[in-house]
Amino acid sequence: MEKTQKDDSLEQSAQVLSHDGENQRKTPDFIAYARLCATRMQNTGKYDAAHRLDKYVAKFIAFLGRNEIPFKDFDSLLMRNYHTWLENQKLGRNSVSLYIRNLKRIYRLAVKDGVTMERHPFEGMDVSYWAKKDKKGLELDDVRRLHDLDLSNQNRSVAFARDIFLFSVYTRGMRANDIFYLTLDNIKNGFLTYRQKTTDKEVSVPWESAMQEIVGRHARPDTPYLFPVITAEGAYEQWRQHGMALHNINRNLKTIARMLGIPFPLNMTVAHHTWESMTRNMSIRALL
Repeated sequence: MEKTQKDDSLEQSAQVLSHDGENQRKTPDFIAYARLCATRMQNTGKYDAAHRLDKYVAKFIAFLGRNEIPFKDFDSLLMRNYHTWLENQKLGRNSVSLYIRNLKRIYRLAVKDGVTMERHPFEGMDVSYWAKKDKKGLELDDVRRLHDLDLSNQNRSVAFARDIFLFSVYTRGMRANDIFYLTLDNIKNGFLTYRQKTTDKEVSVPWESAMQEIVGRHARPDTPYLFPVITAEGAYEQWRQHGMALHNINRNLKTIARMLGIPFPLNMTVAHHTWESMTRNMSIRALL
């Protein structure tokens, strides 16, 4: 079974949850235990994982119609009914599996921590991830049209979204959570070198003039980062700024897609796939 980044993040976060027998004895309810897990994740700086877990729990609560479900009632019939309910919400197969799979992780953690006995509520359920074969990316001509697009009559945030998208393509599909935290220290001897937050792998790409032009358009003195996204000092506020910036960028990219007549929504994931599928063997200069 193939794992997604979201799965890995939640699994890694679950590993840092400390055993707290007193609190566990007070949470014989699945929802209460899941919320305790989310709180612990947030307290250890796993803000993304905590936020996603809150989302998964909220969807389960919407199905239940109440804010509690004792572990003794958390059985296979309940999970099959939840699976059917999710399908009826017009969710795709992978989305349904994701919601179920993350409840399964929390349940297994509860069993491991001695909060409940194993009742095998997920037995016989296929919650594997199906790799998507139709990952959308832009054609070379679309990348050039995006670069040349006149946005002078648009809000500055639209131009910023276009530039972040192009910067991702130029840096071989760099993800937003890496872009937002780049500093001048990452640029040395003609190369941009950074460590991917999702894999901890070090990556180096040639520093091109097109990248410098983008950075130069958006540099601000109130942040040490190349792009004016992260200005707060606290980790939680930085996470909030990151999430809001990514939301606004993706929203503005949809506007740009309509302007260019692109038949699918643009977002930062498309930027990553554009490099992977269309431009992997090209230089940045060949794109312009």
